[in-house]
Amino acid sequence: MNITQLRDTITTLLSSAPNLVGSYIFPNGTTIPAIYVVGQKSVPSEWKVTGLEVTMRQYPELLPTAGVGIVDVLQQWEVVLVQYNPDGKQIAQAMDRMVRRFPDANVRYLPGDDVAYERCRFIIPDREIRRLIQ
Repeated sequence: MNITQLRDTITTLLSSAPNLVGSYIFPNGTTIPAIYVVGQKSVPSEWKVTGLEVTMRQYPELLPTAGVGIVDVLQQWEVVLVQYNPDGKQIAQAMDRMVRRFPDANVRYLPGDDVAYERCRFIIPDREIRRLIQ
């Protein structure tokens, strides 16, 4: 799996009826779905977020294990859901959809309080067997 496949899968999963994904609102008032791939930069601070935000790391963490003539590479993709509306219920529905689509994911839920927003972190494993370079 690559980041494009992961993003497309999660966008389809969380945008199907009912749509659970919130919005980014640009300074000029334009809105786009609140799904962002975090690379060298994170979500720009001048963007306002409403509803459920979905962020994912551009590159997975790689955990290789050597074998005979092969390497077993476990890629771990990080996806974070953040509920920006305190009364919103989208995160619970999104978590349900995510665990059914990625049943082997490691899930960490953090409830919201007066300091931080409600969030859920998914570590999605993706195993790949590769030949060793000769």
